[in-house]
Amino acid sequence: MVEVVVLRGDISRMNTVFKFYMQVWVLLGLGASLALAWTLSEMRAWLAGWRRLWQGLGFVLISSAGLFMLLGVSAKIQDRMAQEAPRTLDGMHYMQSALYYDRDQELTLHQDYEAIRWMQENVQGSPVIVEGHAGEYRWGSRYSIYTGLPSVIGWNWHQRQQREFVPGNDVWARVGDVQAFYESSDLTVVRDFLNKYEVEYIVVGQMEQAYYPEEGLAKFAAQDGHLWDEVFHYEDTRIYRVREQAAVSDG
Repeated sequence: MVEVVVLRGDISRMNTVFKFYMQVWVLLGLGASLALAWTLSEMRAWLAGWRRLWQGLGFVLISSAGLFMLLGVSAKIQDRMAQEAPRTLDGMHYMQSALYYDRDQELTLHQDYEAIRWMQENVQGSPVIVEGHAGEYRWGSRYSIYTGLPSVIGWNWHQRQQREFVPGNDVWARVGDVQAFYESSDLTVVRDFLNKYEVEYIVVGQMEQAYYPEEGLAKFAAQDGHLWDEVFHYEDTRIYRVREQAAVSDG
């Protein structure tokens, strides 16, 4: 049904497919298991030729499906950002040795690792953070992902799929606001942004340096001790905490 019927306004049918297919495949799996049991119990009464044909085709189909467990899982195991990283349940361990390339720049992920660990250990509650916005399938939203803290904009495509019609939630406007915040040297724009989204922590790492111009990023060091305070510094990565009076204009 969901191949031809879709909820009105559902972007790319994603919510319709996800919500219904999860139940559909469970039901199909249960039904197939029962059908196989009934078929095996009745197979003795079949003609020998039909029985051998069915068994042969069934063996080929089941064996083909089973190849995924061998080929798919092994391929996934080998698909690693850092081949030298140990096999571990620590989902962040790879960052200590991984390199990532974006905008013709090399990002050493161990810097983000140290900064994220600092946030995990020192940030209390659920304050809003801001980090640079990258396109889909890039090194964006990494702080909100690994800390669980709310950010101004998450993964763009997910936000548009799930919150496109939430009143007052303009995803593209948020993307533009984040870009303007990092690029602008106008402190009025900066204060308005911090006030609008109630931002408490600002991330300025290698990813932000790759995406935004130096003249825009220069304000972070210049306003340290005025609009915000540097609370973390490791190599090229810094985290600032916004002062309460940061959103108040000079006037």
